[in-house]
Amino acid sequence: MHHPLHCCALILATSLGAACFEQGPRPSQNLPEKAVSKPVLAPVLDKAAAPLPRPSAQRIVVVLVDTLRADGLGCYGYAKPTSPTIDRLAQQGVLFERAHAASPWTAPSFGSIFTGVSPTVHGAGEMLAKGSEKGDTLFGVTVGGIRSSLPTLPELMKEKMTTAGFVTNAFVSETLGFARGFAHFDHKNAALRRYRTADQVTDAALLWLKEHGHERYFLFLHYFDPHIQYGPPTQYSEQFAGPRPRRIAVPFIDHDAAREGHFKPTEEEKAFIRGLYDGEVRFVDDQIARIVEAVLNGSEEEPWIVVLSDHGEEHFDHGSFEHGHRYEEEVTRVPLIVRAPGGKWRAGQKVSTSVRHVDVPPTLLELVGATSPSHFEGRSLVSLMEGRDESPRKAYMEFNLFWGQQVALFDGRFKIVYDLRRKSSFLYDLEKDPGETQKLGKEHERHAELLGELLTLREDLAAKARQRPKNDAALSPEAAKALESLGYIKNK
Repeated sequence: MHHPLHCCALILATSLGAACFEQGPRPSQNLPEKAVSKPVLAPVLDKAAAPLPRPSAQRIVVVLVDTLRADGLGCYGYAKPTSPTIDRLAQQGVLFERAHAASPWTAPSFGSIFTGVSPTVHGAGEMLAKGSEKGDTLFGVTVGGIRSSLPTLPELMKEKMTTAGFVTNAFVSETLGFARGFAHFDHKNAALRRYRTADQVTDAALLWLKEHGHERYFLFLHYFDPHIQYGPPTQYSEQFAGPRPRRIAVPFIDHDAAREGHFKPTEEEKAFIRGLYDGEVRFVDDQIARIVEAVLNGSEEEPWIVVLSDHGEEHFDHGSFEHGHRYEEEVTRVPLIVRAPGGKWRAGQKVSTSVRHVDVPPTLLELVGATSPSHFEGRSLVSLMEGRDESPRKAYMEFNLFWGQQVALFDGRFKIVYDLRRKSSFLYDLEKDPGETQKLGKEHERHAELLGELLTLREDLAAKARQRPKNDAALSPEAAKALESLGYIKNK
């Protein structure tokens, strides 16, 4: 269950020149939980104006919302008011319309965001054989961590500024290498019915900012709430989900049955489940508003703010549920928004070029004036934001968590998915079929070319991985129990 909320809702400033977010009135005393704000969005700045020079990066705030679908946000076209804060950041910054995850689940995607390379190369989230070289196998699995030979983004950033991370996920832990480079690493495991909620993450981050906000800093914030379970505070579930169908529990904990097809919801039940998810997204968005209000002051000393997700979530779009096993857009297309200090540089710009998780580290390093390591697969997005480059970055995706191993490649139009066990593949043409309703087979004129490119890339990455030392890492018993409760690990 969510803990009682600690702060009141925030509303957005309505004047065009305001760069900050203003705090709204406190909820009345008889409300047990947080009142929902009703922000008014400012108009988008005139794009015809001469481009402003890119502000320097004295500070950076990265906000990663776990399990956040891009198409579940207003700035990406969603009709429900789930994301007023994120929408405002998009109006004041650059929105990437076609960003793709490195993997359909958390550990591999986090690994790519932290290292700038594909999951095969960094190793985080790889399911290893029992009795791997280091550590004990727990609940039948050993999970690989980030290879120690690869520097992480916080390690590279700490040369320029102080670093702090607030993370709530058993897969993003110190034992798996994710604490490396953070001067302050505040990590909590997340279990099905008990995890650190968005208000608590924000509370902890605000305490850190109170002490370090005057310094140059790299602040990484991870919000877990849109992940299963779905159990938003009551006011959010009432706003987005409505009356509860008889068969649905709140929080929604029947995700295993839904994913495996044992629970087949009606359309009414599907809508309710999605409403719970939407309520979680809005709850997180209101907590992000508290961070934004704390760090924005209308000057170029503000931090650059980056909003993204590790992966999305399937809500029966293609007949199944949750994440970790498919490569359709609802799971692998993620939001990516970059807002510069002052909220005017490239404000309201949308980039349609395909980009990837591995492009995030070189982007942030360029912003702070640091050089990216030569082994990075990603390329900085600054040239795209400044209009100097329009070339798509082909998105390679891998490391299933459930249902056998697949790999995928998106070239900006076509997405090919290859099943490693069955040695079968199919294409989607997202230009003609954005909903991915038609699987195209070997008869398609691009199939053979894209399959060859995908398999060649996979082998090249495997060769790079073989050149690096192994770095097996065992989950702690506490983390394993938390993951078992979420359905990731089966106790055999």
